Amino acid sequence: MKKNHTNLILIISIIILLLCTGSFIYLLSIIKNKNLHTSVVLSTLEEKISEKENINDLEKKILELGDVKKRINDYLIDPSNIDLFVEYLENTGLINKVELNVKSVEVPKNEKNTISISTNMKGSFNDIAKVIALLENSSYNINIKSVYLNQELLPNAPTGDMLKNTKGLIPENKSSWQASVTFDVLSI
Repeated sequence: MKKNHTNLILIISIIILLLCTGSFIYLLSIIKNKNLHTSVVLSTLEEKISEKENINDLEKKILELGDVKKRINDYLIDPSNIDLFVEYLENTGLINKVELNVKSVEVPKNEKNTISISTNMKGSFNDIAKVIALLENSSYNINIKSVYLNQELLPNAPTGDMLKNTKGLIPENKSSWQASVTFDVLSI
């Protein structure tokens, strides 16, 4: 009986050992599958994070390109919007007390990406010189081809005191300057 009892314990021990080993192998395979699944999820997550960072970098680059495009648009003129540039020129003249008129705007056929502009100005010498300097130093790429300045003498109208004492008095002359400026501007 003792032998049967020992055999029974041996059989039960072997069955328990097999069950424990099978359970261990089963749990080990479940853990491996979970680790594999977790690593796949982590790699996918890293890819998504990398894509999102790339998209953020791309958005920053697009914004920078927008700024560059704006700076280029401040540097070059679009021939379809030449009226805005003519308005800019006339406003520059008004701000500086110069009567500035755009005589002509031409797009030369033999020169690519260039617009030729001819202007007439009237005002004091200092104001005209200031406007020319502003044109040379503006954000647009302006190449001044020619500047012609001439002085026009205008007699002052006689005042009441001058009318009383007209003997020997010569009325003062006030000078006004005229300028003709021709320049090229880079266009798109």
